[in-house]
Amino acid sequence: MAQQEHGDRDLLAGNARYKKLQDLNEGTFGVVMLALDTQAREQVAIKFLERGAGVSRGVVREVLNHRLCVAHPNIVQFKEVFLTPQHLAIVMEFAAGGDMFEYVIKHKGSAPGEGLPEDVARGFFQQLILALDFCQKLGIANRDIKLENTLLDGALPRPNVKLCDFGYSKNEFVDSRPKTVSGTPDYIAPEVLLNDQYDGKKADIWSCGVMLYVMLTAVLPFAKRGDDRSNNLVRLQQLFPRIVAADYEQPRRVTDECRHLLKRMLTPDPTKRITIPEIMQHSWFLSNLGPGMGELNNRLPGPWTTGSPDAPFHGARRAI
Repeated sequence: MAQQEHGDRDLLAGNARYKKLQDLNEGTFGVVMLALDTQAREQVAIKFLERGAGVSRGVVREVLNHRLCVAHPNIVQFKEVFLTPQHLAIVMEFAAGGDMFEYVIKHKGSAPGEGLPEDVARGFFQQLILALDFCQKLGIANRDIKLENTLLDGALPRPNVKLCDFGYSKNEFVDSRPKTVSGTPDYIAPEVLLNDQYDGKKADIWSCGVMLYVMLTAVLPFAKRGDDRSNNLVRLQQLFPRIVAADYEQPRRVTDECRHLLKRMLTPDPTKRITIPEIMQHSWFLSNLGPGMGELNNRLPGPWTTGSPDAPFHGARRAI
């Protein structure tokens, strides 16, 4: 249902705990509303998903996968789920800083192809990779990583990354290997377009490479002037040969180390593409890495600390 159809309706009418403040946007499968949690006295974001058999499997997957990531500071925090007569509502942390796309547009340089300063882009990228590493250790592939799904909190002088939207996510421990073409055309990895099955976690690394490129240049790596942006199918057809050939122009205003990492991430063959552990050992990633960030994920609760790869899933299933 389009956001406009909800504009004059308060989907929280009669709710004893949450009070609507304003509509925020339309997400992957539903609308998102800013609300006040009257018990905790804090603002939250609530995503409303229409109930029905058509979306039930994806909704359960989204809730399970998002809830598993609740411990990570660079992932939007899952709070709870409740039902209304027509919707399933997911209550999440509200990221007051908007999304990364808005931030890049607002803070990019004035010259053509000039995005954020390299050190600034690296700081955001480091947090993104830490969030993705945490997801991948849990077996989760997000499958829709992009600037618009990377939110920012309100911290000053620079906000912190908050990865969000698990609507397309899959978990290798409970789901079959991904087969469908999902995500946003500009961020889709070549194997998603070429193969019947693919590794969603490796595809996420490609999408992170696209994100880093946009942060550095304020342009999409495989886009060209004149591309049709109104039709995703047509756009995929236009982008396809450039994506599978990794046909993009290297950023001009970045270091050789940065270009090397970008090339390793935007490698069309997923078996040769850099992995998350390798990214986290790359000299460009390690430069100016904040205190304790390198060991952050090892200190957070997860199967790598419980000794059982299935431990987090039992609690998640009980909660739903």
